[in-house]
Amino acid sequence: MKIISKRTIITLGLILGVVLVPSTAIYAQSNDQSDGLEISPALVEVTGAKGKAYTIDVNVRNVTQSPLIFDSVINDFGAKDETGAPSVLVDATDDLTTSIKSWVGTIRPFTLQANEKITLKVTINIPANAEPGGHYGVIRFAGRTPDSPATVGQVASAGTLVLISVDGKVNETLELASLEVSKNNTTGWFFENGPLTFVSRFKNTGSVHVKPVGQIEIHDSFGKIVDTIPVNAEKGNVLPDSIRRFESTFDKPWMFGHYSADLSVGYGSTGQALVRTISFWVIPYKLVGIALILLITLIYVLRGAIKRYNTYIIKKSRKK
Repeated sequence: MKIISKRTIITLGLILGVVLVPSTAIYAQSNDQSDGLEISPALVEVTGAKGKAYTIDVNVRNVTQSPLIFDSVINDFGAKDETGAPSVLVDATDDLTTSIKSWVGTIRPFTLQANEKITLKVTINIPANAEPGGHYGVIRFAGRTPDSPATVGQVASAGTLVLISVDGKVNETLELASLEVSKNNTTGWFFENGPLTFVSRFKNTGSVHVKPVGQIEIHDSFGKIVDTIPVNAEKGNVLPDSIRRFESTFDKPWMFGHYSADLSVGYGSTGQALVRTISFWVIPYKLVGIALILLITLIYVLRGAIKRYNTYIIKKSRKK
């Protein structure tokens, strides 16, 4: 990718929700109702061929009580952090090599009355010389009153993420950066009790986005399967040159002993697989400590009682 000399990263946490998840409606509502709009879907994925044109539907709703003019802009984006949240590159001086800015057809400004909805037919033209692999962008919209200038580049907005996979020889390479178990955001191998969280981190070193999907099988000290929990059940994507983490909850409060967890995940168009095994201990040491104290106390009391009973029997037999 090209180095961006000047980049303003605007995280659309309010309006985009969690990036790379199945399509859901998203909202953007500022204090000024002129910016109020609803966009769906949140995510569109296209698998296409070089030199071909594709059409996607983008729904825009005016959620204010006044008529608004809506403008649009296409921006590059990347992964903000390991959660999968997007970073929209607004003031980048150079387009990324994965940019789709020039691929998206012109979207002219349009007016929507209060609570009115429109479905836009957005054309995506994949160039004949496009590089195979992943190409990404976000189509953003912002509303304004008729007497306001078009400033969609900087104001509160809502958008649809577009992920395009161009056919050809692509590199689908995913690494398991780490697999850890934690409780209350603290990782380790020894815990007092559950529930526990398995944190799997995947690094995409390929040229296209992939979805690692699988499970973690948990075994007790005797090798018995005690639970099977999903990994990335929402089928989120991992973008190239990024790491994404997924959390899987092992919701079992009472455990005792040694456990092992076997992760198996598949990804890619040819069914590549990643596997790893980790182990951990769960000992409710506080309860065990209390039980030991009670046991020692009970033994001490019983020994005293037996001693007193024996003394009583001996004295009684002497009197005879």
